[in-house]
Amino acid sequence: MKNNRVFITGYGSATSLGIEKNEIIDSLNRRNPLPKLPGSGNSFLKPFYTIPNDFEEYGSVSRSTAIAYCLFDKIIDLINEYKEVPLFLSTSTGGIDGTELEYSALKNGKSDYQLFNNHFFNKLTSDINKKYHNKFEKAMTFSTACSSSGHAILQAYKLIQAGIIERAIVFGIDVLSHTTMIGFDSLQLVCPTQSKPLTTHRDGLTLGEGAGILLLENTARNKSDFEVVGASSTSDGHHISSPDPEGKSQKKCIFNALSQAGIKESDISYVSAHGTGTVMNDQVEIMTLKEIFKSVPVSSLKSYIGHTLGASTIDEIAICIDMMETEKIYQRIDFTDAMDPMIPEKTCDLKVKYFLKNSFGFGGNNVSIVIKNNYQF
Repeated sequence: MKNNRVFITGYGSATSLGIEKNEIIDSLNRRNPLPKLPGSGNSFLKPFYTIPNDFEEYGSVSRSTAIAYCLFDKIIDLINEYKEVPLFLSTSTGGIDGTELEYSALKNGKSDYQLFNNHFFNKLTSDINKKYHNKFEKAMTFSTACSSSGHAILQAYKLIQAGIIERAIVFGIDVLSHTTMIGFDSLQLVCPTQSKPLTTHRDGLTLGEGAGILLLENTARNKSDFEVVGASSTSDGHHISSPDPEGKSQKKCIFNALSQAGIKESDISYVSAHGTGTVMNDQVEIMTLKEIFKSVPVSSLKSYIGHTLGASTIDEIAICIDMMETEKIYQRIDFTDAMDPMIPEKTCDLKVKYFLKNSFGFGGNNVSIVIKNNYQF
C-alpha cells in the first residue's frame, strides 16, 4: 500500500479577519474584529462576525458562490495546469440563507418554488464548474456539523496518501442565516455579548461566517510547503450537542493523529483548539489536552472570527499557516483570565514545527489533524 506525502500547496481563508494574507496578519496584530449586531427590525439581537466584503465583482450569484469564487480565484493558477481536480466540498448549514430567501419570495408570490432545482450542494458545485470549465466534476460533499471541513480534509488526505488520487481541492463554507442563529440560541449556547473562549468567564459562542480552501497534492511545489502528516476521526455518541465529559473519544482521536504522523506528544508545539467558548466544550477539551501534552501552548481563533461551524477547521488551518510564517501565536489584546496556564494571555513569539488542529462537532464526532511546518524547518 502506498504512503504518499500530502502537501498543502495552495490555501486561503475568508473570515472577519479579512481575505488577503497581509490583511489577516494586520487584523491579528493590531485590532480586534468587533462582532456586529443585526440591523433594525431583526429580532435576533446576539452579536456575530461577518466576512468584510460585498463581492459585487462576481455579479448576481449567491453569497456562498461569490465567496467560493473569491477563494478559488486565489489559487486557480495552481490548478489550471491540470485537466481536472477532485473537489471535496464541506458545510454545516449549507444554503439555509438561500432557503430563507426562497420561502420569503414564495410567501410574497414572487417565486415558482425552484428551491429543489437549486439545492445548495448541487448549485454551488455546478456554479464552480461553470466558472472553471468543469474542472471539478468529480465532487464529494461532507456535512458533519462543526467538523465538516475537518472530515473533508481527512478523506482527501487518505485518498492522496493511498495513491487513489494525486491532488484535491478542499473547500469549506458556512454563511450566516437567521435560522441557524435562532437555532443555536434555542440551545442556550450563544454569548449575549462576545465570545470569550478558553477563559474562566466564558459564557457561550459567537457565530461567524467563514470559508477556507486548501490545494492538497502528493508532491510539494516549494520546500516551504506545509504538510498534512496525520488525520483522525472518532465518535463518542454521548449527546447530540454536548461532548463526553470524560473526553475519551477526543483523546483517542488526538493519539491516532499523532500516531499517523509518527511523532510524539512532545513534538507538538502548538494546538489550535476547537475552543467554542461554551462552558462544557472548553472544559472537556482543555482537560483532554492537559492529559496528553502537559504544557503545550493552546489558543482558539474563534475569539477573533467567531464559530464558523462547518468551515471552522479549514479556515482556521489557513489562518494558522499565516501565523506560523510570522513565528507568532496571536491572542486578542483584551484577553484575560485564561482558564489554564497552557493558554497564553498575550501574543507570543513561537517557532512551530508541528501543530494540532482539533474540531469537535455535534453528535460527538471528532477530527484531529497534525500539520508540519516546512517553512522554517
